[in-house]
Amino acid sequence: MRNDRIRIDPEFDPRPEEQQGRRTAWLVATAVVVGAALVGLFMAIPSSPEADDDLAVAASPSPTVAAPSTSPSHAVAGTPAPPAARPSALAALSEPLSEAIPGFTDQIVMLTTPAERFSVIRWSPSESSTDVVLSMDRIAEYGCWSVGLDASGEWFARVQRDDTLIVHHVLDTPGESSRSEAIGLNVGSVAWHDTEAGSVAWISCARSGSGPSTLYALDVADPAAEPTSIRTFQQDCKDGIWLERWSDDGALISTTADTDFDQILVDPDGATVNTDIRNWASVPGLDDDAPVVDHAASPDGRFVAAIVDEHWDVEIPKLCVMDAESGGLVTEVSEHDSDIIAMTWSTGGRFLIYELWSFETESGGLEWYDTETNTTTRIPLSEIVDAIRTANPG
Repeated sequence: MRNDRIRIDPEFDPRPEEQQGRRTAWLVATAVVVGAALVGLFMAIPSSPEADDDLAVAASPSPTVAAPSTSPSHAVAGTPAPPAARPSALAALSEPLSEAIPGFTDQIVMLTTPAERFSVIRWSPSESSTDVVLSMDRIAEYGCWSVGLDASGEWFARVQRDDTLIVHHVLDTPGESSRSEAIGLNVGSVAWHDTEAGSVAWISCARSGSGPSTLYALDVADPAAEPTSIRTFQQDCKDGIWLERWSDDGALISTTADTDFDQILVDPDGATVNTDIRNWASVPGLDDDAPVVDHAASPDGRFVAAIVDEHWDVEIPKLCVMDAESGGLVTEVSEHDSDIIAMTWSTGGRFLIYELWSFETESGGLEWYDTETNTTTRIPLSEIVDAIRTANPG
């Protein structure tokens, strides 16, 4: 593969699949079911890191999904029944998105990762339906896993079954092809930067998996940039070390040794930051020990949204929107038998966009919470979405 920016180290060599990242429970369950049915096919299909350098994409056809309804005071409508036949578009309306959601002018980028493919999907505000702009066959490369979208939605990353980290530039036009680039070897865990477009960090494991591990970072948007080694850890991938998050504060590293679990925050220069890791996910107005699984501040700094979910409990997951200054509760969302999968703010901070999904009925939708009008609009989705990004359509 030409022009790949892999940092070659004598210790690096493809190794058996051991560290496949921290995947969500639903994805693991899906992979087990599909894998049992298709294991013979997987074993029979060869693959190579070069096989998907040029990735074809296809445009979605005409809209097939009905327009949403708007409900006051953030009361969410009932989950729609699953369609008799899956629509060809992820979402579609009878009018442009900007008309269905008055005041919303952003382009949306979404990621879906069903068992058979990865798909990156764009929805322009002037369009009534979504378009697939990047699609990859997962069956041809059994064992690869998704890193997801960067903060801008312009880059998608995945790790191949030989633990090579691959990034793809997501193009704007359906029907164009996308080039892939290998940037790291023996990769055990990866994280895109929370807010900086194209910035990615990862931990590379020793060849045997039982030696020191190294944290690297790269700005993939800069074609002249090379991977930078930030810090080497004595913990090895077999004992348990992984990258949880990558932000302006640095890299949040988790480690396990025997039964001990620890976390440290490493700044971009490799130094350990003296900070209370327990406050990493603190949200104004919520207890420090609240089981916050994701949180995001609005771009204008007025609000903080948090997904609160006690995975091992029977409590219904909830989404809380808090006033960033006072800590007061602005609104709270919870729906019986529905999980809150992904969320993002509009670029101006007026709208919070999130996904509610029922695994029981295999149905759900995107929700737009309007902070100005205190109303919510739902648009049905034909399949689950892993990640949502917004950007100015330019």
